[in-house]
Amino acid sequence: MFSPERIYQAILIITQFIILLTFHEWGHAKSANMLGDPTARDQGRMTLNPAAHIDPIGTLFLPLIGALSARVGFFGWAKPVPVNPYNLKNPRSDIMLIAAAGPFMNILLTFAIFSIIRILELTLDFQPYNSETHLAIYRFLVTSAHISVFLAVFNMLPLFPLDGFSVVNGLLPESASRQFSKLAPFGMPILIGLIFLPYILPIPSPLIFLSIITQEIRDIIAKIVGVR
Repeated sequence: MFSPERIYQAILIITQFIILLTFHEWGHAKSANMLGDPTARDQGRMTLNPAAHIDPIGTLFLPLIGALSARVGFFGWAKPVPVNPYNLKNPRSDIMLIAAAGPFMNILLTFAIFSIIRILELTLDFQPYNSETHLAIYRFLVTSAHISVFLAVFNMLPLFPLDGFSVVNGLLPESASRQFSKLAPFGMPILIGLIFLPYILPIPSPLIFLSIITQEIRDIIAKIVGVR
């Protein structure tokens, strides 16, 4: 059984995750619209309303399991943003840009989050250990930054249907791209194996390694912004 404190923290993390994922999906939809494809906009997906992007399994159920279980690790996704390649002038490169827009939005949000901390430090003598309130706010913001970077890192894995697959596909020469596209059917089985392998074998979750990369990127951004 999980303690009330653990459940509360898990719900808080899921709330942060949904908000950050909403910006991620909005980035996809907005970039698609800018590149000539209004499909997502017409279907109500170019919005910052989280309800438009929530997938019951990927946005609620699996992230909750990940947030409660330290062994498996945190992961999840939203409903895919619809893209009609026939509306794009350069489908392969435009789809790459649309895919990259989601992770880019998360990195941009991370800069914004640390900028908030920096502004608090400069204007209110904000220090994490000045008070319990300061500590709670600091932890909330740093956790939000970590989740935001993790969304970018996780989605940049070159496995279909993650964004990284479309980004790599768009960067490859056309002949290599055709060969790489043939790997798409294997992406989801590999991804599921990476996520659930720790349930079957006594090994650490591969997501832990992504979390280490996430922490390094998060700390670099914090230093760039000037957060102590």
